[in-house]
Amino acid sequence: MSLMLVAILFGGASAHAREAIKPAPQPKVNAADVAQRIHKLVNEERKKHKLPALAWDSALAHIAADHSRDMARRNYVGHDSPEGYSFSDRYRQAGYNCEVRIGNTIHTGAENVALARLYNSLTKRNGIAYYDWNSPDAIARKTVQGWMQSQGHRENILTPHWRRQGIAVEIRSENKVLITQNFC
Repeated sequence: MSLMLVAILFGGASAHAREAIKPAPQPKVNAADVAQRIHKLVNEERKKHKLPALAWDSALAHIAADHSRDMARRNYVGHDSPEGYSFSDRYRQAGYNCEVRIGNTIHTGAENVALARLYNSLTKRNGIAYYDWNSPDAIARKTVQGWMQSQGHRENILTPHWRRQGIAVEIRSENKVLITQNFC
């Protein structure tokens, strides 16, 4: 009788253990949703510093989308394209005019870029892949936290004379999330 009980207990525990180590499903990550989450978090950072919120600018978001797609397609992360084109060149190419006059200085915009990840780590056990997935909220939060810890990115976010921003996110299956934020 006790042998049968042991077999039942071990059999039940094995099935339960197999169920307990089932890989977590990949969360749905929508690029436009992540961009809006970043927009909101950036405005929360500005509010902490008593700065006005940045309005969403669809034209800037379109410029940002082109840059995020280009970085993803050509596998680079940076403010300048491999040919050396900057955000100013991209603004000009799109016909976007940003001129913010502060005293004798005219500011023509700014840009932040980031590379985020769909997952933090991948572990394989018994041929099964286990991912440490990032949620859309985690991707947005980590992006803004990273920018706030970088002097140049932080300055762009907290520049008092910016009034608008456009953000675009490009998601690639090879664990890359490329993000561009443009300011005016």
